[in-house]
Amino acid sequence: AALPPLPPPPPPLSAPSPRRRLAPLRRCALCLRRAWRQNIRDGWVNGVRLAVSGGLALVFGEVFGRLSTPSAASVAERIALLSYASINMAMLALMKTIDMLGRERPVVGRERARNLYGAAEYLVAKLIAEVPLDAAFAAGFGCALKARLGLAMPTATLVATLSLTAAASAALGLALGALVPGQDAPLAVGLPVMIVHMVLGILNPAGAADAKPPSAAMSAVSHASPIKWSVRALCCAELRGLELAPSSLASVPRMGGLALVRSGDEVLERLGLAQSTAGASLHHLALVTAAECAVAL
Repeated sequence: AALPPLPPPPPPLSAPSPRRRLAPLRRCALCLRRAWRQNIRDGWVNGVRLAVSGGLALVFGEVFGRLSTPSAASVAERIALLSYASINMAMLALMKTIDMLGRERPVVGRERARNLYGAAEYLVAKLIAEVPLDAAFAAGFGCALKARLGLAMPTATLVATLSLTAAASAALGLALGALVPGQDAPLAVGLPVMIVHMVLGILNPAGAADAKPPSAAMSAVSHASPIKWSVRALCCAELRGLELAPSSLASVPRMGGLALVRSGDEVLERLGLAQSTAGASLHHLALVTAAECAVAL
């Protein structure tokens, strides 16, 4: 009897299709969701940060006390307070961002090696997730500072300026993390960069007439300083149109550009800010923030 025909051979196994990479917007959305979840998991850390912001406002209140009637004797104190508040928010936001990038760099390096997402998608997600959080803490600090010390400027202006200062410094931290390789190198670079911004950004209490004009390089660097525009915005908002109560000769500053001033506008003129406004300074600060975000990407 004839044998039955053999069954046909099975078709050759085809190679597994490569895993399709997600679209850029989808990858960015997944990175953003993970960043938000991480912020929710770190709720106790964020609570500590909020408590620290309020505690710093109380410390400022203990050091400076509640500001009394505006006078020539208290002008220098107001300028110092506003400068310290701006530097405080800038340093906190920068250090927090650089520390976060250092802790996440090994994980991000492994995931990028597997081609899961790109640097731009990761940084966009971090900008969206972290910058508003830093601005919220700065807003809390500004509200506590206004309530404790009784500044003359509107609360909205104080909160907006400090929030934008924190956002600019967080963006600076992301830019340094993107430009400087290594896990600890961004922190080593970030501190000197912020110190330079601080030195070039604070106002000279001796007045603009006694200030040495900076070189072209230093002038360019100072224009990129978030502290510079933050301090100028705060001082313009606080002193513009402020009437100063008469003071005795024993209580006024005995030297410098703030001696015997009679109004907030005169203070701004002696500091070289006669033509400056809070709105223009905030506009410059927003441009600095946008430029730092562009560098980070």
